[in-house]
Parts: sequence; structure tokens; C-alpha cells
Amino acid sequence: MGFSNGCSVGDYVLSKAEHGKIPHIVRIHQICIRCGDVSREVHLKVQWFYRPEDTQMKRVSFNGKNELYMTNHYDYDVPADNILDICIVHSFKSYTELPDVNENVFFTRYTYDHVPKKVEDADVDVYVAFLLF
Repeated sequence: MGFSNGCSVGDYVLSKAEHGKIPHIVRIHQICIRCGDVSREVHLKVQWFYRPEDTQMKRVSFNGKNELYMTNHYDYDVPADNILDICIVHSFKSYTELPDVNENVFFTRYTYDHVPKKVEDADVDVYVAFLLF
């Protein structure tokens, strides 16, 4: 896609990962060119969104297929050339109301603190069905 195709602050984007890995999901918080940088290369400040399997907890039974954890992990020097495509990240509530989703539509309902490596406020409502005869 390339940065010149209209990404802006606040957009969620797919970012290049290591060879053979699926792309990362980040949110653009700042767009900049370093003072004195003769290459004029655009860099981004981004907020990372982790897939459950990329955390110490791994994926658990109640995680949805397109679920992400919002994190307090920011990078300040991501090359804009790493952007592959725009994606969408919804809240859990708005995601459940969508009529259809594709592979670039995600949701988040938990925040992952990458320093102690734990999910914050991870209370999950559990429903038990009773069969009456």
C-alpha cells in the first residue's frame, strides 16, 4: 500500500512483520520526519495491538478469531514504509453488531500491559445454560 496512499493519525494499519509471519496491527499516533534527515524518510509513532497468541497467556477458549489486545506498548520510530494496508479495530460491542466481517476487521475488549505481561481488567462474563426436563 505504501504511506503515500492516505494513512493518517488515528488510522489502524497492518504493518510488516518478520519474514513468514502475519502482519502486526498498530494505530498511528504521530507522523514525522526527523529534523536534519536528508533522506526525508517518514517515521511513525504507533501503538501496538497484540494477538492473544503473541502474549504470555496465549490464546484461550473465549478469545474470538479476530480478537486483539490493546496495549500500552508504543514505538516512536517505525518506518512508514512498513505499512501494508489499512484495517479496522472495533470495540467488542460494535463488532458483535456487524453483519459481516473480513480478515482486516478486528475487535478489542481488553488491555494488555506489556511490562508485567498481563491483561488488565480481564473479567469475562460466563453464561451457564441449564436444561430443564
